[in-house]
Amino acid sequence: MRDVYLLTEGDEGPIAVPHLELTFMDKGLELDKPNAEAVWNTAWSELEEMSPVERSVLPDGSEGVVMLVVERSGRRRHSLVLATSDAAATEAAIRGRARAHGVETNRSRRAASRALNVVIVLVAAVVMTALLLQAAHVIHF
Repeated sequence: MRDVYLLTEGDEGPIAVPHLELTFMDKGLELDKPNAEAVWNTAWSELEEMSPVERSVLPDGSEGVVMLVVERSGRRRHSLVLATSDAAATEAAIRGRARAHGVETNRSRRAASRALNVVIVLVAAVVMTALLLQAAHVIHF
């Protein structure tokens, strides 16, 4: 995958290192600079987790998916932003590759039920209306 950003900490806070290429190989992952110089690589057996964790917007306005890679040692965690035109498909592909190589992946979090959200908003509106009517002495509790 081209147009990969490595998210890391710099002297002045978090930075994104652009123009990298991520390669999913049979033996593991490799992250390269544009001149093909390796930045980082690891074997599948050395990975504990590879998960899509959130969506992002790249500097050019296109979509991206943030992928977390955790090495088994637990000390090294890498966050990569992968450019994509279909975030859902990219997230599914990341999970599929992780499962295929026996690497843990987080499950996509289910959104709260739409019905539950509607009920909460309606209850809040009723309570606010009752409090306002009581404050105006229209109703008494």
